[in-house]
Amino acid sequence: MKYDIVIGLEIHSELKTQTKAFCACKNEFGATPNTNCCPVCLGLPGALPTTNKTALEYTIKTGLAFHSHINEEAIFERKNYFYPDLSKAYQISQLEKPVCEGGYITIPTENGEKDIHLDNIHMEEDAGKNIHDELSMSSYVDFNRCGVPLIEIVSKPDLSSSDEAVSYLEQVRETLVALGVSDGKMQEGSLRCDVNVSIKPAGSPVLGRRTEMKNLNSFKAVKRAIDYEVSRQIKLVESGKEITQETRRWDDNLGESFAMRNKENSQDYRYFPDRDLLPVTISKEYVEELKQSLPMLPHEKRKYYVNELKLPEYDANVLTLNSDISNYFDACLNLLNEPKAISNFIMSHVLRVLKESLEENTKILVTPNNLCDIIKMTISGEISSSGAKTLFEACWETGKDANLLVDELHLKQINDESAFVAVIQELIDANKEAVQDYKNGNEKTLTFFMGQTMKATKGKANPNIVRKILLELLNK
Repeated sequence: MKYDIVIGLEIHSELKTQTKAFCACKNEFGATPNTNCCPVCLGLPGALPTTNKTALEYTIKTGLAFHSHINEEAIFERKNYFYPDLSKAYQISQLEKPVCEGGYITIPTENGEKDIHLDNIHMEEDAGKNIHDELSMSSYVDFNRCGVPLIEIVSKPDLSSSDEAVSYLEQVRETLVALGVSDGKMQEGSLRCDVNVSIKPAGSPVLGRRTEMKNLNSFKAVKRAIDYEVSRQIKLVESGKEITQETRRWDDNLGESFAMRNKENSQDYRYFPDRDLLPVTISKEYVEELKQSLPMLPHEKRKYYVNELKLPEYDANVLTLNSDISNYFDACLNLLNEPKAISNFIMSHVLRVLKESLEENTKILVTPNNLCDIIKMTISGEISSSGAKTLFEACWETGKDANLLVDELHLKQINDESAFVAVIQELIDANKEAVQDYKNGNEKTLTFFMGQTMKATKGKANPNIVRKILLELLNK
């Protein structure tokens, strides 16, 4: 029997605000345990939360980027459950009236573009972090993360393969980073997702029983976990067993998932409005103001680069992998209308130096003005391609102006034909056998003469002019 695979994702993204969702504690990764917490985020009696306006703004921006409807009134509710990292035994979240409802995200597939519809995007707070020490057989709780603002992006069950799920997650991550609402660092837990998976007979309108895998924190883990779970469910069905609706834990080292508990439904959490937080009124004027402030998003830039700038799809994909790179490309393009030349230089030199850097989040140290000057010198033949590489690296290391460095480093090519004729004629006269090889049809000899000429001129000769003179003299 063939099966349809049905997948829905719940993506949790920490928001890049300075303070937490409902108090003034720092929103900071890596701080000393239990130093960024207060009576509000710990839920001590009498402490009153206050909504972080920036977190709300970031939630609305995300909804606008994903074509969601922004509700005019949003309500915060208490999601009740007990776990050691949630000291007040409830999480401030949203259910009935989230900030954003509906929307869709378009992803590329083998059969063309596909819209993945959203159920909602809501704002909530994160829980703390349990730390288990196997050596001492002890467990600890760090409450620094407790109260950090999150958005949860809940998709409809529109995904039908692990590849689609990864593509969808990549699209969400790059959009959040481009908006500036999240750093998207999955390795630090600021972006993670829960995956719901079920199978059903091909073409059946009835959905199968689903399982959920929690807190997957890499694209590779998402793909492997989905493929494993689909295979596990098919084996259960074909052996006559039932699929249990449950929450499972994925072990990426073992490549297996394990049952944790029965899957909860919303009624199990006994949601009710948080009376300490007033309903939030969101005006249409405010939403429109935020909409006008949105940057061009990565998928929009890719289309623009391909359709308007005529860049290859490969270039467009590479340039939009990182918003810093695409913004740098755009800045260079405003100075020099040579999109392909700029793209080639960024991919060949800028990305290479960034990759070689041992520091995280290295900034591009060559200004768009300098990069464009180097490209113009290369196009005009003023410097060679190897000279352009040397000049770029010198600009990166010193921060000096490219037009000054090109003279300091003596990188300018000699474009005067008369300066080479005597040198080339002398080489031809001294290598009669090589000349005869060329006349006998061995065109590799031309490369020999090119190399000797460049050596004699210490690399300053313009290769195009050298080749032209060589052909004229050799063909006499």
